[in-house]
Amino acid sequence: MHYVVGDIHGCLQPLIRLLQREGFLGEGLEWIGGQSQLWFLGDYTDRGPDGVGVIELLMRLELEASAAGGAVHALLGNHDLMLLAAHHFTDTEIPSFKRQGQSVTFHQIWKQVGGQARDLERLNEAHIEWLSNRPALALVENTLLMHADSLFYLEWGDSLEQINRSLYDVLHSDRVEAWDHLAEQFASRFAFLEGGTALTEEFLGQLGGHRLVHGHTPIYSLIGYPPQRVFYPLEYNDGLCFNVDHALWRGGPGFTFHLGP
Repeated sequence: MHYVVGDIHGCLQPLIRLLQREGFLGEGLEWIGGQSQLWFLGDYTDRGPDGVGVIELLMRLELEASAAGGAVHALLGNHDLMLLAAHHFTDTEIPSFKRQGQSVTFHQIWKQVGGQARDLERLNEAHIEWLSNRPALALVENTLLMHADSLFYLEWGDSLEQINRSLYDVLHSDRVEAWDHLAEQFASRFAFLEGGTALTEEFLGQLGGHRLVHGHTPIYSLIGYPPQRVFYPLEYNDGLCFNVDHALWRGGPGFTFHLGP
């Protein structure tokens, strides 16, 4: 069975409570999910206090789940990209800001979006390699999984495989302009809310799947409820779209979304 978890944002303890409550994690923080497959949609760091702790937990659970016949998968989020950029290009001025006459470094913009100094200090080569190898998209049970509710992915390729390869290439390069461009695009949102069913169908027609699941845009900000009252995905566009950003960092209880067998 396949399950999806939305944005974590450094909230290690809330994540642990969520995974224990949902039957994936034991009292000793070991994998007890058996043959289940658990998909995380990105944004493991920033805002919350222990992004590196989240990364380390998921890295370990990948191995434990695999040994049990299950799987833990993790996609790339924009905050994960920003953390890597802050590491690789710390004091480099961001080209797009520089062209506007502003002097802003990658480290400064990362701090502005919730970057935690302790995460950057603790980041090691294993963490960097893991984050740099995250795919952007996945197709599971006829469902397209992605982090951002955005069309920017299509600017990096005509297929899921090509898009994943293009973003992988950027994350393994020192092309500052490409990192800057990707980070700017990755921050966009609301594409499917604004474009409606027709645009969603066109997007799915190109990349595959009968529906899509994303995070990135907190559900509570769209429905007017406090995060503490968000217990389920936000379904919209006639069941074509599901938003799973449960805003753990705002105190939401979190949930997992069952995709099916």
